[in-house]
Amino acid sequence: MTKTVTPVSRALILTGQKESVSAIRSSLKGFEYGEIDTIENGIEALKKLNSSSYDLVICGNKIKFISGWNLIKEMKTSEKIPNMAVVLMGDGAAPASEDELKAYGLVKYLKTPTSEADISFLVSSTLQLFKTSGTIENKYTKAKAALIAQKGDQAIELYAELHSLTKKSMRSSMGLAEAYNQKGENEKAETIIMDALKNDAGNPMAVMMQIKIMIKRQQLAEAQAAGLSLLSPLNETPFYHVRVLNMYTELKVLEAVEHVCRDAIEKNFKVPEFWTSMCRMHFQKSRFEECLETIQTTVEQFGPNVEVLNIKGACMRKLNRLDDALTAYGEALKVSPMDSKVYFNMAVCCIAKKSIPEAKQHLEMVLKISPDFPNARAKLDEVEKFLASAA
Repeated sequence: MTKTVTPVSRALILTGQKESVSAIRSSLKGFEYGEIDTIENGIEALKKLNSSSYDLVICGNKIKFISGWNLIKEMKTSEKIPNMAVVLMGDGAAPASEDELKAYGLVKYLKTPTSEADISFLVSSTLQLFKTSGTIENKYTKAKAALIAQKGDQAIELYAELHSLTKKSMRSSMGLAEAYNQKGENEKAETIIMDALKNDAGNPMAVMMQIKIMIKRQQLAEAQAAGLSLLSPLNETPFYHVRVLNMYTELKVLEAVEHVCRDAIEKNFKVPEFWTSMCRMHFQKSRFEECLETIQTTVEQFGPNVEVLNIKGACMRKLNRLDDALTAYGEALKVSPMDSKVYFNMAVCCIAKKSIPEAKQHLEMVLKISPDFPNARAKLDEVEKFLASAA
């Protein structure tokens, strides 16, 4: 009898144990993949999942910066990551009870070492559960899709049903609160989150949702205090520092950004996001000399990256050190040769130097790379008019 294989186009393997990757890949030979990606860093994995969707995620419980189990809970409750079929495996004991694992879409926890046949069977079971219409997991897929599409009324209706079916589980509470939050019904969102926190006071995802609601209400001091209270017991890894930092950055709460970055740097977390964010924050607060010092330290620790070098150029320009600014932008282009933002900043710098022909060349490059780059066309028209009048 021929085995029916469910086609899967894209898969992601998350594990910090490289010896496991080949075994997992081998166990997936019976499935149709157009692409299989592998990541061992939990912070990078979450970034990837925010921009790329997979038909299957196989997650080891030992990954860098966070446990696989906590990463899965982050995936399943994120308002930006689509619902995906997930398998969790590891060489230790199960990280939660069977009921809690199932609440986040896991058929079971697979203890390793195990056979390729067992992995393949669990993948088939997981995909079947995920795709079968009417299952709780399938309902979550539809609810999450409505949430990401910002179809507020539909998301509220779907998550309200799940909230009832799952007896107010944390996962359904987070989804329903986010749906209310999207609709601007912050009081309803906060009521749900506060109710959920009664049963799980230290749940990082619920606390971050609470912080988001506080910020929308302009309760900035309370939001900052909540963020620091969340991070203080989580000293072993930088994962939640990055999560809170990204939320503060997105919501443009600069004071809180600085506190999170300083806390992470004091804990000696070797993650470039904290240093890059400090550079950005110093620039936004017009602390240009301090920004340049932080950039120097960042490059020494992590090597050059286009964002900090671009900020360096902007600092130099603000300090009227135009030649130094152009040198910094040139360094940025060595890292990222086709960065339209860097070319635009070079053009602005050249205009300030009265080097109009060079400015024209840079603006033409901007539009070649990014035809819709904001203000580039208008700036080029101004430059061309100036050159025509000068001729």
